[in-house]
Amino acid sequence: MKLIHISDIHINEAAILDQDPVENFKLCMRHVEKHHREADMVVITGDLTHHGNQSSYQMLRDLISEWSINPLLMIGNHDDRSVFLDHFPDQATDRNGFVQYVTDREEGRFIFLDTVETGTHAGRFCELRQSWLEEKLQEAERLSFPVYLFMHHQPIGVGVKNSDIIGLLDGEAFRQIISRYNRTIQHLFFGHCHYVLSGSVCGIPMSAPRSTNHPCVPDFSNSDSLGVAPSPATYNVCLIGDQSVVVHSIDFQLDGDILWYQSTADGWINEKAV
Repeated sequence: MKLIHISDIHINEAAILDQDPVENFKLCMRHVEKHHREADMVVITGDLTHHGNQSSYQMLRDLISEWSINPLLMIGNHDDRSVFLDHFPDQATDRNGFVQYVTDREEGRFIFLDTVETGTHAGRFCELRQSWLEEKLQEAERLSFPVYLFMHHQPIGVGVKNSDIIGLLDGEAFRQIISRYNRTIQHLFFGHCHYVLSGSVCGIPMSAPRSTNHPCVPDFSNSDSLGVAPSPATYNVCLIGDQSVVVHSIDFQLDGDILWYQSTADGWINEKAV
C-alpha cells in the first residue's frame, strides 16, 4: 500500500512568512499527481488553513476539487472545527462531534484523531476522545487488525521548547492508552512541528513531514526562538507492507533540479561517463 502523508498546508489568501501557501500546496498536489497518482490513500494531518476562516476553507474546497485524488482531511490548531464542518458537511465525525473517524481497509484499520482545543495552539485529547479511541483500538485488537494512527499534535516532547509548549497537553493519558495496544498499532503519523521527525513512542514508530509552506528548524537551546529556513518543503511517501512501514521524505520543490543517472548492474553509476 502506498500512502501519501501531507501536513500543515496553512491555506490562506495572503503570504505567510513570505511564502505563498496556496501556490506551494498546488506544487505539492502537482508533484503527487505526477509521481504517485496510483497512491491508495492521501492524508492531510491538519492545519488545513492558517486562520480557520470561511474564505480559506472555500479555497481549500476549490483546490482539492481540481485534484484527481480525494484526500482524507484532519484538523489542526490553526483550524476551526465548526467552520471546517460547515464547508465539508460530509466529513465523518465521532458521536461527540469531534473530527475523528476510522477507515478499515485490507491492510488494517486507519484511525484519524482530533486533537484540537479551541483557544489554544496546544493539543487536547479529552476523556470523550480517549474513550472513543480505546473503543476503536479494542475492536481492532479483537479483529486482529493492524492499526495506523494519525493525529495533528506530536504525542511526546521532542526536545524543542517552542514545539513542546504547544504539544499534546493530555500526552500522558494518551500514551497510557496507546501503550496498551503497542502491538496492534503499527505506526503513528503526525504533523504540527513543521520539520521532519521520526522516532518512537511507547514502542510505536512515528513520523512527520515538514510543512508544505513554511518549514521550521528545531532549536535545542531551550530558547523562545522559532527558526524558519529556506529548507525545501516535503511530504512523505509511506509504503505499508505486511510486516513493515517505510517512510520516504519527498522534497517536492526540488523536482526540477534533480539530476537522474542511469545506474549500472551493481547499483551505482558510471562516474567516468558523467
